Amino acid sequence: MAYKINNCFIIIIFILSTLVFLNTCSLDDAEIVRAPPPEDRQQKRERERREKYDETADDETFLGDMFKGLTGQEKKTGGGGIGVNTYIWRASLDTLSFMPLLSADPFGGVIITDWYSNSKTSKEKFKIVAYILGTELRVDAIKISVFKKIKVEDGDWVDIKNSQILQNKIEDAILTKARKYKIQSKK
Repeated sequence: MAYKINNCFIIIIFILSTLVFLNTCSLDDAEIVRAPPPEDRQQKRERERREKYDETADDETFLGDMFKGLTGQEKKTGGGGIGVNTYIWRASLDTLSFMPLLSADPFGGVIITDWYSNSKTSKEKFKIVAYILGTELRVDAIKISVFKKIKVEDGDWVDIKNSQILQNKIEDAILTKARKYKIQSKK
């Protein structure tokens, strides 16, 4: 009997000491630093462009534009062109010109076409989104997303997964045309 009381007493002391030790642990004096929120692609590209040309946020305000002549500061944007590679931009527009254009943003580098099919009786239609990701003429400076729908027997359009081969062919066509434009511009 004394053995059982001894064991119960030890267990109770162990539980109480564990509670005391756990109670003394706190995060009151710990520094908790939150991770910055994820930055979307367009904001990141704009920030990198500002850093590249050493622009500040004040230069892009109305008052900054008004008083830049008085302070002697001029913007260093390099001619006020578009925010992506011009050869890839032009080649993308030319390559996708057979499709109806829904949206084109030269500063964000996004071209979106509307749904396109070869004829009224065609049972498939495509939509293409081109992302121009850089200012240099490189293979990784463009990403193409192709969306495909097929008409089913009841007349509804159903999304299907498109092959990577078609996306690669469109990217290759755009890059080939962009290289030609670059060569032509140097002549």
